[in-house]
This record gives sequence, C-alpha cells and structure tokens, in this order.
Amino acid sequence: MVVLPPSRAFAGRFFGGGGGGGGGRRKRRSDAADDDDDEKSSTINRRSNTNNNNNNKSNNNFSERKKKKTTRIFAGSGRTTISKNTNGGRQYPFPADYDVMVQQARQALQKAREDGVDLGEIQFPPGGLDLAPGDLEGNVECTLTATVLRKILRGMKEEEKITVLFPDPTELKLAKRGQTGMCAPDGVAPPEVFQTDPLFEDWRGELNYLDDPNAFSVSGLDKIFGKSATVNDRVDINEGNMFVCAYPSGNIAELTQTRLLYENIREENESKKSKESDAPASKTKTKKKSLVVVNGELDRTRSNYYPWFWNKNEMEPLREFSQSFEGIYFIHNFKGTNPAVLFRCYPDDWRVFRRRPNDAVECVWSSSTRPKSLKEIALDVLPKFP
Repeated sequence: MVVLPPSRAFAGRFFGGGGGGGGGRRKRRSDAADDDDDEKSSTINRRSNTNNNNNNKSNNNFSERKKKKTTRIFAGSGRTTISKNTNGGRQYPFPADYDVMVQQARQALQKAREDGVDLGEIQFPPGGLDLAPGDLEGNVECTLTATVLRKILRGMKEEEKITVLFPDPTELKLAKRGQTGMCAPDGVAPPEVFQTDPLFEDWRGELNYLDDPNAFSVSGLDKIFGKSATVNDRVDINEGNMFVCAYPSGNIAELTQTRLLYENIREENESKKSKESDAPASKTKTKKKSLVVVNGELDRTRSNYYPWFWNKNEMEPLREFSQSFEGIYFIHNFKGTNPAVLFRCYPDDWRVFRRRPNDAVECVWSSSTRPKSLKEIALDVLPKFP
C-alpha cells in the first residue's frame, strides 16, 4: 500500500488533478522508483537544449497583421535579440533555451515591479520549452519549477524582501532541505535517483507555505466550527515587498489561500496610498507590495475547468480573481501536427508563434490585450493562421 505524505494524502488531488501528470503532486520517492520517470528526468536537459545545435539565422519580416509587425525568429544561438515593432515598443523573441528564458522572465518581473503591477502570473513548461503541463510526472514538474524559479529570483533586487510561499509544508521542506535524508512516513529513505538539492537553502528572504491540508480542513469541518487557519495567520506582509507563490495548482484550497493573501496585500497598498496622499508632495513614495503566482495553471480556473456546481461559493471568487492577473511571463504550447505556442514577455504584446521546420518559430498573431482563455487561441486564432 502506498502511503502519501499527510499533506498530499488529503489535498492529494481531492479536487481533481495536480500540477502534473495526474495523481498527487509528490509521490513517495521509494515507490516512484518503480516508475520510468527517471528516464523522463534524464531527457529533460536534452529536450530544452535541442535548439543549441541549429545554425544562427537572421530574422525575416512577414506581412502586417492587426497593425503589428510579425517576425520570424530562428532559435539556436541562445542569445536574446530584440526587434522593433510598429508601435515603438520592444519585442522579445521566443527563447531559444532556458538560460534565455530565465533572463527574460527576470527582466519582465523587474519591469512589472517597477510599473506597480501588484498581481502577476508567470507560467512556463518546466521540463522543456516545447512541452505542456502534465507531460511529465507531477513530482518532476514541481522540482523543475522550483529549480527555474530559483534561477529567476537569484538576480532580483532586494532578495531579502521577497517571500516565497510553497503549496504546503512538504514542498517547503523539500525546497529548504532537499530530498536527501528525508524519509517517507514509513521511514524508508528515497532512492538516489530521486534525491533533490536544497534549492532555497541559501535564500535570504522569508520562506513559508500556503495551505496545510488535513482531514479537518478538507472535510470542511474547520469552517463549520470556525477554526480554519489561513495563510495570513502565518505570513507577516510587513516583512516583504513581493510574495511569490510557487505552483499553487494542486487544489483550489491553495489558490484560495493565494487570494486571501492578495486581499491582505491590496488592503495594505490602499492604506499606504491613502497615507501618502496626505503627506507632503516631496516625500518619496514607496513601491506597491506585489504577489506573483508561478506555474499556478490559472487557466483551469479562468476557463471553467471545474464544474459550475463544484464548491460554488469558493469558485466564483476564484474565477474573478484568476481573471485579474497580469501576464508577466507566459509560455503555453499547443501540440498537434501543426504546433504553436502562446508567448508573452511583459510589457510586450501577447503573440502566437507557429513552430516551423528546423526548430524555427514564426509569429503569426499578436495582440496588446490578453486572450480570454487558451481555448480562444485554440479555436479562434490557430485555425486562421496555419
């Protein structure tokens, strides 16, 4: 009998699927050794670096669509190039590899912070730039997301003022201590192939978690008896300026806690704004506190992935909440015989690239406004631009 860690036994996909390939977010490592996920892990770097063997090619211009210049970009150099668009802005190319992606995401996050964006989203495929969520086992996707997130945050300003929140205590322990030396509930140590590094061991800011699911909370008894604890009971927002929620995609409870944290942050921002309006004009204004969700798979909530009758009182606020995010950095792949990818690097436009032979990508559509959902791109945009 497989015994999941307590935090995943109850939250474990009680709400229909985790942040990866089904089942719980984290399998018990000793049981996972019987799977072939080690083969998936060994191919991750090869998938993300396949573009490095291509020859460098120059950009070709294509016809104007929606009054925006479309550009054909050939991946392979691993170097970030910037091309001008017709409205005087900057357009970043689709990243050739993860090194470029990390650099772009960090720049976009810093720019959004400077512009006062207080609620942002970063979404990317952790196992390969041509993959989609769920292509890898959830255990692997979580580890890879944390690895890339650590690289993005490593170059951020005021690291000590950034609070990183993981979904639950188990994920927090993995981030701080790694998998080495951590045993399953039955005391069995994990196999070496599934051991992970303590990615946030040297983190200078605060580390915390969003939700601590148990039988009392999952059953709803905590709400009936008024004993439910929230993330705001654990996190002091006065200790940080930016709050990064790592992959809160396991169940709606994690996203609910994210929303509660943001409401607290928004109230604090409004309070500071009110005080500054009464202060002398010469006084330096402080930046807004902000919240950023990384790989939260928010489109599932935006697009009614959950049935309308499922936890209606919780889902309606969450749908409204998920629609208010600014896309800071976004990559989503559409597979098939004619694959495509939706890409956005703040403050650029939202763009759709078609994947062409020889690992080339061609921009076929762009818009200054965010698509309503991925379904809109799949049904309305892609058929028009083969």
